Parts: sequence; structure tokens; C-alpha cells
Amino acid sequence: MTHPRDYFSANYADARRRFTEAAKAAGSTPERHINAKAKGPAGEELSTEVVRIGPKDAENVIFASSGTHGVEGFCGSGAQVGMLVNGLHRELPKNTALVLIHAINPHGFAHERRVNEDNVDLNRNFRNHATKPPHNAAYAEVHALLIPEDWDGPARKAADAAIVKYIAERGERTFQAAVSTGQWEFPDGLFYGGKAPTWSNQLWRRLIREHAGQARRIVHLDFHTGLGGYGDCEVIFGPNTVIPADLARARAWWGKVTNTAAAGESVSAPVQGVNPGAIPEEAPQAEVTAVALEYGVVPVLDTLGALRADHWLYSKGKGDISSPLGKAIKKQIRNGFYGETDDWKDRIYKKGAEVLRQTFKGLGG
Repeated sequence: MTHPRDYFSANYADARRRFTEAAKAAGSTPERHINAKAKGPAGEELSTEVVRIGPKDAENVIFASSGTHGVEGFCGSGAQVGMLVNGLHRELPKNTALVLIHAINPHGFAHERRVNEDNVDLNRNFRNHATKPPHNAAYAEVHALLIPEDWDGPARKAADAAIVKYIAERGERTFQAAVSTGQWEFPDGLFYGGKAPTWSNQLWRRLIREHAGQARRIVHLDFHTGLGGYGDCEVIFGPNTVIPADLARARAWWGKVTNTAAAGESVSAPVQGVNPGAIPEEAPQAEVTAVALEYGVVPVLDTLGALRADHWLYSKGKGDISSPLGKAIKKQIRNGFYGETDDWKDRIYKKGAEVLRQTFKGLGG
């Protein structure tokens, strides 16, 4: 076994190369899905790679996805490469397929942003867009504070002071929830859910239909970073709607599984429009067990600070990543979601492998 540091990458192109090479070495050539709406930093094509291992008509299908939140793809990509390099697919239970989805939001990964090419948070995009979006009054109250007119002048200083006062009066958790639950009214804002299904949303739905349209049981493991202690992993129950039997099954398989619908139980605030919601819509016949693997990097206020900076850079700062300020902000966003130490990488891979093996056991392996 190689050291987990060797599974992780320096950038999106490196990650895509490592994943492709690991898949081919395991006997599978990834299927490439090009996002025609987006380009990389040098104008290159961006794509999501998909590998399926297991019977075509498998009753059980496990999806393991990376890059829902772009820059968080460093984490999930490393875990996926490690799974392939170490042959975890050879432990698959009977009648079970493993589908690895690499960089479902390739634009965010390539540009080291959490959002997609339209500033949409993919994990707030899974709602019925034919209906009127909910109004998030708590976010509307803080939006102007999150993205001030300047980032190195009086507007930022005043905004930061107002945020400090907000937290002192209402608490850090209230501020986190106001910012991160999801909002659909401020296209330049944080955690914006969009007005229509994104390219990544549509691709995820297609992959569910193609790979699990007839499956009896579907499992979804989605890799994330940004909340919790450095290298710690919280397994968070994924769906917006909590079905008690599904939550009980998740806890029987993986032990401590938190539920964002229960106030204060998770490092995450309750969120709306997350990607597991697409599974019962596209494969209504299946029993669904879906969780997010949330790994910590920096304290939550530092995470939100990095997101504020990144959104300011692309909305007010004209996306100038070549200036000293732009370079500092891009370093801040990367450091907020990617722990680049050997210890962090080791913990990410080992926990991901543990959860996958627990999934095999839960499915009867």
C-alpha cells in the first residue's frame, strides 16, 4: 500500500489524471462527461469522470462522489483514488456495483471555488424550480455584510464589526445558519441555490437513472470539507426529508450519524436543496441510504471568511486573481477546504475506506 499522500493532487487537472490512471490500472476506463458551459483557468475542457465496477443489473448500487462543492474535490478525489489503488472494489458484496463520480462540479474544482460556473451552490440547487423559491429572511439581513463594497478598506472594516456584533448578540450558530442554510434571491451571494437545475444537477440525475434506475437499494457517499476539527470526519445524514427508518439504517451501518434536522446535533446547519433529494425522484423504487462525509480543515468562522473573500473577489473584485489581493484570497479559499499535510490526507483516506467497507457489510458483504 502506498502512502495516502500519493492519492491527493495539486490541482483539478492533476486529480483528473490520477483518477483516470488509477481507474485504468483497476481495469476500468472512466466515462467522460464534458461540461460545455464551462472552461478551466487556461481555457481547457472541464469534465466529470465516472467509473462503474460491478454487475450491470446489480440490485445494490453505491455512489461515491467528489467535488460537489468544487474546491472540496481535493478531499473526495484523494479518497476515490485510494479506493481504486488499494482495490477496495474487489471487496464488493454480491449483486452490488460501485459507481465513483469524480468532480461532479468540475468548474468549481478547476477554479478552486465552492460554486459552479453560475455562482450556484450545487448542494442548494436540488429543489423544484417550477415553484416559488423560499425566502430566507435571515440571509437577506446579512447579505450586504458578507460582500462589502471593498475588501481592504472601510466598507470591509464596518461589515466585520457588524458581524462581530451579530455573533455577540445572537451566537455563532445563528450566524452560521443564516449564511449557509441556502438562499435563492441573491445571485452574487453565498450559498445561492440558482433559478434552474445546473449542468451538474442534470448530470447527477442522469447518472442515477443510468446506473441505478432499477436498483433495489441505493447508497450515496458524498465527500465534503469545511466543517469540524482538522482531519475529523462527521458522517451526516444526507436527505432533506428525514425518514426514520433510513436514519436508523445509516446509524446501524456507520455508528454515529448526525442529523442536521435536529437542532445543534451536527457541525452543519440545517440546509435545503441537497443532492440526495434527487435519488428518490429519479429512482423511486429504491431504498435510499445517503450521507455526507464532512471533514474539518479550519474553524467555521475562518471557513465562512474564506467564502466571503472568494465571493467578493468574483463579484466586486472582477475576478482578478493576478493581483496581490486576488492571490491572497485564492490561497485563503484553498487553505479553508484542503488540508495539505500528510496527517490530514491519511485521515481522509482511512475514514473514507472505513465507511465504504462498513457500507459493504451493511449491504450484506
